[in-house]
Amino acid sequence: MKLLIIALSVVFLCAAYAWPVIPLLVYPLNRRRGFWAALYCCAAAVFFGITFRYTNRFMVNDLFEAAVYTSAVRAIAEATGMLEKPRHAWRKRRLRAGDSQERE
Repeated sequence: MKLLIIALSVVFLCAAYAWPVIPLLVYPLNRRRGFWAALYCCAAAVFFGITFRYTNRFMVNDLFEAAVYTSAVRAIAEATGMLEKPRHAWRKRRLRAGDSQERE
C-alpha cells in the first residue's frame, strides 16, 4: 500500500511540474480544441492551486499558478485568432514537404 501511495505521489508531482506547459502544446493545429483544452487546463489548475494553497512543499501551488497564466494566454490567443497565420504557414510548409517527398 505504501508503494502505491508513493507511486501516485510521483505521478501527481510529474503532472504538476508539466501542467504549465500542457496548454501550450495540446492541439496546436486546431483552434476550437486548443481553446477548450486551455480552459480545461485553467480550471484544473485553479482547483488544484486552491487545494494545495497552503502546501509549500515541492512548489506545487506555484506551478499550478503558472499554469493558470499559460492557459489564459493560450485561450486569449485562440479566441482572438492570433495563431491562425502561423498555422497556415506551417500547414503550407508541411504540404510542400509532403509533395517533394512524393516526387522522389
